[in-house]
Amino acid sequence: MIRLLIVDDEPYTVDGLYEMLDDRAELDLDLYRAYSPEEAMDWLMRTRMDIVLSDIRMPGMSGLELQRRIAEHWPRCKIVFLTGIRDLQMAQQAMRTGSIDYILKTEGDEAILRGIRKAMDELSLESRSEQIILQAKEQMRLALPLLHREWLAALLDPAAGGSPQPARMQDLGIPLDAGEPLSPVLARVDRWDESLSGSDRTLLMYALQNIASELFATVVCFPVHLDANHLLLLLQPAAGRSEDGVAAAAPLKASFVQGTVESLQDTCGRLLGLTLSFVSTAYPICWKALPAAYADMRRKLLLGLGAGTGMLLTVEPHRQSGPASMPSVRTMVKKLERLLEERLEEPFSETLKQFLEAPASHADYMQAYYAAATLLLSAAEAELSSAQEPPFDAETLLDLPAHRSRERADRTLLLAAAALFAKLRELRDERTHQVLDKLHGYIREQLDGDLSLTRLAEVANLNPTYLSVLYKQCTGHNLSDHIARLRLEKAKELLAETPLKIHEIAERVGFGTAGYFIRFFKKRLNVTPQEFRSSH
Repeated sequence: MIRLLIVDDEPYTVDGLYEMLDDRAELDLDLYRAYSPEEAMDWLMRTRMDIVLSDIRMPGMSGLELQRRIAEHWPRCKIVFLTGIRDLQMAQQAMRTGSIDYILKTEGDEAILRGIRKAMDELSLESRSEQIILQAKEQMRLALPLLHREWLAALLDPAAGGSPQPARMQDLGIPLDAGEPLSPVLARVDRWDESLSGSDRTLLMYALQNIASELFATVVCFPVHLDANHLLLLLQPAAGRSEDGVAAAAPLKASFVQGTVESLQDTCGRLLGLTLSFVSTAYPICWKALPAAYADMRRKLLLGLGAGTGMLLTVEPHRQSGPASMPSVRTMVKKLERLLEERLEEPFSETLKQFLEAPASHADYMQAYYAAATLLLSAAEAELSSAQEPPFDAETLLDLPAHRSRERADRTLLLAAAALFAKLRELRDERTHQVLDKLHGYIREQLDGDLSLTRLAEVANLNPTYLSVLYKQCTGHNLSDHIARLRLEKAKELLAETPLKIHEIAERVGFGTAGYFIRFFKKRLNVTPQEFRSSH
């Protein structure tokens, strides 16, 4: 879905364009309105915009100044200017400084639609899929960045204290500043196509890295492959210069990181066919907080929402210092850990059976059994609240001598694993329903207020695009359809039971103008509001 902001100091123009574009369902636009450049900047500070349709001459701030500010925050945003005959010189100047198009106000709706479609085509072309794949193949030719992975693994070890050595970073060509905060982003490939070979998957991971580097080109982005499924991006602002010549860089805003991650997820889905989940921190953190923040991010991905795929999440890391509560490395159960993380119950069960059948001696079996039992207990402790008991009898699980045979011991482990998976599904469903209940309550109370996707995402504490996908995934219909249905039901109630005038009802159900409300009402019921009132 393309996010488009309409900006003009004339409310009639803004509302008219909004209604015209809202009727163009084939464009799949998420529309926003701003009645001044200042209001437009408020929206742009809250969320990423893909296209801005703006008047070029407005009081307080010209369209050219707005264009400059947009470029600072969202350099990939496309700007289409609406202009009058007397503003042609300004429009031509805008084209030289990055505007995608300018349209005379007298040209009509079709010209505006052409300009918007042109901007949408430009956004699509910028993905440059062929070039990305070629770059990925070139990187495949090079040696794998094992030193970077080892450097990061040591840094993420809680015992190491999370203090990088600048000299070592310089030796490894790591472009980050050890003295400045950073914003970590953890990416996970949720599902691989089983037909892909190992080299194909590695190629796609490098393509993911290249796309991430391109989208974060305006900041310092250092990507590290953690394993076959995970990529960690470490972000810092690009160093600038203050007026006195001293290096200075403003901290990265969470809205920029999250908005760019949203673009990254969408681009990789379209070009690479990958379903990705992302989790980022709600604010930049110091290096010493990285191990704890990383543990929180991994746990957030494990907990999940909805179907547990295609997620866009944020964490608020613990501000206190200290070691993160992370299990030690368990090499024998690496595959089981990955399957548990990905919530693949059947492969987990089959792998566990093979794992327990392999040991020949009793000593080896004991080691395998307790490694698997520890994994289940650690997972239960990490993913359940302190008030919740594990969904299996921990004492029985850990009492191997009490089981009279390996078969009975195996059965105990397999039943404990099944109970854990069932509990995790139950908790994920509960969390998802809590989010939806909160959202539905807010919508019912705010039918006359701001029900934009960005505002609802703030209420739900989720990324706007992910909220839209999650809602459709869980309910089977679009969030906008739910809002439209509630507005229609409320309007019918007010028309039948109150003497309120049509324009008053329009305001109460969230329509800016009576004309827009009347068209909305008639489109859905084939009668005007007045005709409906007369028949009831």
